[in-house]
Amino acid sequence: MATSTEIKALFATGKVLEQTSFESLVDFLELQKGPRGNKGDKGDAGLGVKSIALTTDADGKITAGTLTFTNDTTAAITVEVAPAD
Repeated sequence: MATSTEIKALFATGKVLEQTSFESLVDFLELQKGPRGNKGDKGDAGLGVKSIALTTDADGKITAGTLTFTNDTTAAITVEVAPAD
């Protein structure tokens, strides 16, 4: 069975991936599983997204926004400009 170092080497940048690489990874991950834990308590109901409103500047660029949840609370959306590739 491959070690974690050997698995990392199979997926190094520039390496050609082969079927055996993925099989080794799956085998390695299967061995990492521990015993199944006990079922936890039921959590609170979650929130969904009701709407998203975006704010644009004079040039039409999106600069910010507001997220409205299904319980009508809101959260600010921060917009960051990503560099071009």
